[in-house]
Amino acid sequence: MTNTPTPSLVNIPPQRQPARRVQPQPPVSGDWSSWHLTDEEDMGQSFEQFDCIQVLLSSLEHLVKERQWADVVAGSDVFFGWVKSAPLVRISPDVFLMPWPQDRPRPSSIQTWRQGHNPPSIAVEIVSEDWRKDYEELPPKYEQLDVEELLIYDPEGAARASTPGIKPPRGARRYAIQRFARDEEGVWLRTHAGDGACRSSVLGVYLVIVDTEHGPRPRLAFDDRGLDLVPTIEEAADQRAEAADQRAEVADQRAEVERRRADSLEAELATLRAALLARDSPAKGNPSE
Repeated sequence: MTNTPTPSLVNIPPQRQPARRVQPQPPVSGDWSSWHLTDEEDMGQSFEQFDCIQVLLSSLEHLVKERQWADVVAGSDVFFGWVKSAPLVRISPDVFLMPWPQDRPRPSSIQTWRQGHNPPSIAVEIVSEDWRKDYEELPPKYEQLDVEELLIYDPEGAARASTPGIKPPRGARRYAIQRFARDEEGVWLRTHAGDGACRSSVLGVYLVIVDTEHGPRPRLAFDDRGLDLVPTIEEAADQRAEAADQRAEVADQRAEVERRRADSLEAELATLRAALLARDSPAKGNPSE
């Protein structure tokens, strides 16, 4: 694992620029067509991708609720566009956190050139089968969209990392987790590329990999070892129900102890009353009577 900035797969040179985007540049001068994303193209997920997305999204929703973050929303599969002259230049994050758009009703897509439409604070992407394209295109797209932080999880990279003896092909290193963000001077850099946990500065938690019956899966966690996971909405409900059951069980045990104590005291009092009664009663057959 390495936590220092490393060259990307396609060796994209970082461009020094302000922390806030002024005007994005097309991937090919004057031509955005290679980055167009239509509704028909944005469809289809593997079972593994779907599972990863649902768990991460639910954990993120729980984190938002637990920390009482106001005016933000966790979501998935919403179009974000950032080029007014080319509205089909857009991206649909697998999981994201963003400020609530101010439009009423809520817009079906976000166009950052519009008032009140903001890019995500953080986006999480699950690498698809077309992994080379994801490795090459996701970082520069999110750089131009102007997200604060991008986390990329590669299921194949995680699977290789968890299988001893499997070596990646030469020149095609795949990483379980990557992180991209801007430095203090506004330069978009890859700050993490490896198999270990990665801390999100936006969320204040870690993206970790845990072993499940279905193989390695990404999870949010409060620690870098993944021992204290951020629960999903369902897991949190189960934890509350379990805690309620435990409290009820403890209450029942205390009530049983009190009942037995009361029964014991009552038995002792009955014995004492009987002894006093026997002492105060005249003995049968007393000659002096």
